[in-house]
Amino acid sequence: FFVRCKDVGLDCACIIYGINEEAVTYNTILHMLERHAIKPEEMTTCMKLKILENIGVRHSPRPESQLVYNSHF
Repeated sequence: FFVRCKDVGLDCACIIYGINEEAVTYNTILHMLERHAIKPEEMTTCMKLKILENIGVRHSPRPESQLVYNSHF
């Protein structure tokens, strides 16, 4: 799962990933605090909704072997 920071309304090329929607939301809030100095309590309802609305799913192809899998990380 992922969300693009620019889709949330910020001028930023960062893409935030997580293993599920909850993790993406948490990571996005953390990113906004660390990189944009926006504290969670300062986030508007609109920003929170944009995070949830713009979460997408990225499907990765299955690795052919364990060696191929390890070489991509």
